[in-house]
Amino acid sequence: MIVAGLLASLGLSAFYYLVLFLLSQDPFYPLQQFLSLWPWMSLLIIGFGVQWSIFVKLRQGKMMVGGTSAISGTAMVACCAHHVSDLLPFLGLAGAAIFLVNYQKELLIVGIVSNLAGVGFMAWRLWRQSQI
Repeated sequence: MIVAGLLASLGLSAFYYLVLFLLSQDPFYPLQQFLSLWPWMSLLIIGFGVQWSIFVKLRQGKMMVGGTSAISGTAMVACCAHHVSDLLPFLGLAGAAIFLVNYQKELLIVGIVSNLAGVGFMAWRLWRQSQI
């Protein structure tokens, strides 16, 4: 269970690095971005790993996990939505790019809150499963 969470966190970190590297073509840019947002990104990455660990535990119990994919999806979108701002000016959507850059931390906070909600919901499901 813990190994699955660590692998999920590493996978999300690798995905983050890869997306930023492909957009910037600079191998140091993803690290610079992470360091500038480290408190928010760390919470999101850790939360994702915890959520995945609980998911694996629930699946071992053969319990269906309903509703958590939407919360995880929301957290992922909020995590990565600000990177879309790198491409939007090229698509003629400079206003949207400015909005995403200006509200980057707020989007990450929404992702963290969504992630916490997902962890809470899944922990409740795990507790409920143990009561049966």
